[in-house]
Amino acid sequence: MNPLLLLRVHRGTAALLAVLTLSAALLIAALPRVAEASYDDALHSILTGTSAGLTDLTVSRRTQGPQNQITAEGGFQKLDREWRESLPPSLASLMDTRPGNTSHYSAKTVGTPVADRVGPGHLPLQLVDVAWLSGADQRIRYVDGVPPGPPTVVPRVPGHPDLRDVDLFEIALVRSAAELMRIPAGTILVLGNSRPMLAKVTGIFEPVNAADRYWHHDLNVIKASVRRMAGTDREEHHITALTGPSSLTRLNGDSRDLRYYWVLAVDNAKIDARNAGDTVAGVAEFRRRVGLAATDQITTWSQVAGFSVWELGTALDEVLNDYLRQLATAQALAYLATGGLAVVAAGVLALAAQLLTERMAGALALARARGASLRQVVLTGTGTVALACAPAALIGYALSYLVPGPVTSIVHLGPLFIVAVALVFAATRVALAHRRPLNERRADVAARRPSPRRLMLELVVVVLALAGAYLLRNRGLTTDVRGGSAPAGDPFLMLVPVALTVAVALIVLRCYPYPLRLVVWLAARARPAVPFVGMTLAARARAVTALPVLILLPALAVSVYGAVVGGTLDATQRLAAWQATGAAGRVESAAELPAGVVAAVREVPGVRTVLPADKGTAQIGLGGRSATVVAIDLDAYRRLVAGTPLTVPAAPAGGPAGTIPALVSPDLANLSEFEIGWHVRMKLSKRGVVADGLPGIGFTTHSLIIVPFDASERAGSREYTSMLLLGGEDIDAGRLRAATGNVPPIHVATFGESLGRITGTPLTGTITTAFQVVTVALAVYALLTVIIALVTGAADRVRALSFLRTLGLSERQAAALTVLEVTPLIFLTACAGLALGLALPAALGPGLDLGVYAGGIAVRAYEIDPGTPVLLAAGLTAVAVGGAFLHAAIGRRRSLGSILRVGD
Repeated sequence: MNPLLLLRVHRGTAALLAVLTLSAALLIAALPRVAEASYDDALHSILTGTSAGLTDLTVSRRTQGPQNQITAEGGFQKLDREWRESLPPSLASLMDTRPGNTSHYSAKTVGTPVADRVGPGHLPLQLVDVAWLSGADQRIRYVDGVPPGPPTVVPRVPGHPDLRDVDLFEIALVRSAAELMRIPAGTILVLGNSRPMLAKVTGIFEPVNAADRYWHHDLNVIKASVRRMAGTDREEHHITALTGPSSLTRLNGDSRDLRYYWVLAVDNAKIDARNAGDTVAGVAEFRRRVGLAATDQITTWSQVAGFSVWELGTALDEVLNDYLRQLATAQALAYLATGGLAVVAAGVLALAAQLLTERMAGALALARARGASLRQVVLTGTGTVALACAPAALIGYALSYLVPGPVTSIVHLGPLFIVAVALVFAATRVALAHRRPLNERRADVAARRPSPRRLMLELVVVVLALAGAYLLRNRGLTTDVRGGSAPAGDPFLMLVPVALTVAVALIVLRCYPYPLRLVVWLAARARPAVPFVGMTLAARARAVTALPVLILLPALAVSVYGAVVGGTLDATQRLAAWQATGAAGRVESAAELPAGVVAAVREVPGVRTVLPADKGTAQIGLGGRSATVVAIDLDAYRRLVAGTPLTVPAAPAGGPAGTIPALVSPDLANLSEFEIGWHVRMKLSKRGVVADGLPGIGFTTHSLIIVPFDASERAGSREYTSMLLLGGEDIDAGRLRAATGNVPPIHVATFGESLGRITGTPLTGTITTAFQVVTVALAVYALLTVIIALVTGAADRVRALSFLRTLGLSERQAAALTVLEVTPLIFLTACAGLALGLALPAALGPGLDLGVYAGGIAVRAYEIDPGTPVLLAAGLTAVAVGGAFLHAAIGRRRSLGSILRVGD
């Protein structure tokens, strides 16, 4: 027996099997690569948008005495090497070794006030710290003066007779801070109160590139921070000045708060979805090692007073933990889409392999009758299927490398899985069919009962699927985060959606004959024979009907669930965009908007309505409690957002004379009448409580007060406008910013821009695209399933019809018999698949949190619009019935003589 000969004889069926294998291998190998690439893109987008001060590893030491003072750059280099050598392997491989990275070390004083100046011009509420940063001299350019030199000791300070033998450090200031704090070059500052030191400004510099991530660790060097003193209009200014490396000999922790830092730069491009969990564990281990560094140095009690406190400062593990929680949901949805596709593809291949083995059945039976062993027959039949499948799978696997993306184990195992299913199925069918020579049986006369082992296996699948759904609803996809470990996705729970579809398919396969038998019983009492014969054929549980159920039901269930997910994501994303903006557009400023800006905004194309509002912070009563106050015409705002998902509370009305009605957040509900200090003192009376705030305007639900827009005018002042809410369509954010003059204090937001920011994330796009691609692929496989199932049973069907035609069955009745044989199974499977797809959201429950792809809004309930799912189910049924009609129409063209000779 030669498999190549059988392959050449049945080359048409083999070609169909090869094409199906190639497409399935390509899809199953390519989709995971696309998904993994999107996972990495999402992670790199998050890490790039996060400050290097949070993602890099910063080891700090707070020195509580002169014992651990570092007096030269070599001391920093030595400890830097030691820290790098102590990194866990998972972190050591992520270190950034590129030239000009953010790695550096530094010595900084902390919280050093300016006590006075040597000479006139002292200004209060100023803090100037002194710092040395390695590599800073390469990232700045001096615009005035000279770089700092070595420190000196000043025996006497003019104007300060109490200061003797004081250290004087030469420092350099960034120009913006020097101008803001009025500290020109040549100024000598007295720093510190208890044990002061002197600092002379010798140079003024500018950063070469203020956007360099190097400065993320030392933003207070290139930009002064301004803090308003509580309860006053006074402002405190803080800047960190640079000094030279020679100053390390005099900087110590004996008389000032001094800290040393070692920044170990992390290359964000080396972190991906595969090693993110190991990175989190590595950060936890490194933090433990840093924490033990101080205690390892103490050997006697006398060392306790001067030991160094070591700390690891990084938020890399927190950032990755948040990402991994999002990733778990994305992976579960990807597993559902890819797993459903794999199950359906494997089923279609098994069905095509069954068609090929049935076409070879005559030759294999003849070989078996002539003395071939069962092993030889099985190897020949399986070899023929392998010759059709294996090369096609290799080609599909190779073509998947044209798709960019990381290669994971599923890329290798996916094509192997579907080929293995086809081969195992073919070997099993050939072995069962040819156990005995010439062991023919009429499967259309007597249905074979399933074995107890098979029933038990199917029961185990159903129980595991139900148990997984229960655990998924109660535990979620990830394990709890304890001990600094990463939230790990549970592979079993991620496969629960696919297991549910297979379990329901098995249930339908076992139960669908019973309702049909009732129909058969009713049809037997009617005169026409066609309904009875057609329903009888449909009710018989044959192997040729099992595979279509196992294929069509998961295909429809995954497609319906994808439609539900897509509709839910779209609705929730739009809600999040409306809540982020508060209207079609919003212009907001911390100060009052100029009248010219308001007039310019009205002229922006697309703006139809402009609603003024005011927002600010007010003091409640005479205490220190503050609240966010929004002055707005709620009735006009309700008309502005009519037709959107936003809800606006009713405007407050009435109230005692001399008071202004107000709505308050729940935490202020105990106040009935109270005063606030805003633009003017005004007395308010509570007229209602708002629990959800005003999304986009006053999104906070804590310490919120909503008053009428003319509240300030009622209190004796005038109306103020710090916010414009815009109504209209297609408002361009760029033109809106141009109308405001692109002034940074003025914030501009539009609904379209907010929606694009939410939907433009890589993970969201991948989920949507994956379900779209899988839905199209599943639809094609479903059509092929119906066609192959009809062709597979064509021989038995034509044989039965040939006898019925001799008994007077007309061509029209023969076509109706073919349709009746297929339609009930397809209809019941479509109904079960539709029901499962609509029930999956409730079955999976909160285990799949879509809120991370919808602007952070929790998805409490899926938006189930039955329109699209019903159309999918109806389309599948229509295609199946259409295929049956087409098959029957082709059969009607055959002459009665050819039919009589079929199989004889």
